[in-house]
Amino acid sequence: MSRMMAAFRHDVRFQVRHRFYAVYLLVTFLYVVFLHFLPIEWKVKATVVIILSDPSALGYFFISGIVLLEKEQSIYENLFIAPLRVREYIGAKVLSLSLLSVGTSTAIHLFTFGFAQLSVLFILGVFLTSAFFTLIGLGIAVRCQTLNDFFLVSPLYTLVFTVPLLGYVGWMDTPLYYLLPTQASLLLIEDPFQPLEFIPSIALLGWFIVWVVIAYRWAERSFQHYIIRRIGGISS
Repeated sequence: MSRMMAAFRHDVRFQVRHRFYAVYLLVTFLYVVFLHFLPIEWKVKATVVIILSDPSALGYFFISGIVLLEKEQSIYENLFIAPLRVREYIGAKVLSLSLLSVGTSTAIHLFTFGFAQLSVLFILGVFLTSAFFTLIGLGIAVRCQTLNDFFLVSPLYTLVFTVPLLGYVGWMDTPLYYLLPTQASLLLIEDPFQPLEFIPSIALLGWFIVWVVIAYRWAERSFQHYIIRRIGGISS
């Protein structure tokens, strides 16, 4: 745990140094201004879609840049010779980027609707969504050599997860959306406006956690295969 927290602090410093926080401070401001001018009947759905598609998924895009930069700088050759475990490395990345997602999404929500419209399920929904997409992004990034490669192949892995947005905006609805984690994302992020009852909320959280565990296992195995085996580092 101490090694993971040290890696977490390093990741936060890296993100600050590379202006991740500055970029999303500007992004937050622009979204708040945009939402301020929307009619009230559009504001809730627009906020949910924005938070799902950008702040909640920011780790998906940032992790690709981080992994590719670390590969280019040959950081892994030294990083895993030291007793840092893959699970600690991944955990630090997921935690740091998910907290940035939560901070950004919460700020957008608060400046648009105020404290009265905030809920724990909203925060958990953002955190789990960010964790899931960060893990998916990591699993893709380790397979790629450039950002162009990442953006070329990433839709093959992620397009299906955007499908529940069609139902949310009223274009096409089906209960099959509940099989995907992004349906849970939408309902949890919308909880401040459409409060979930206890049992459904627990079911959604539980199903989402299952997806996060699946994404973690896939990301870990991808990292083991494409990074660790090539440098002969510590694998567990």
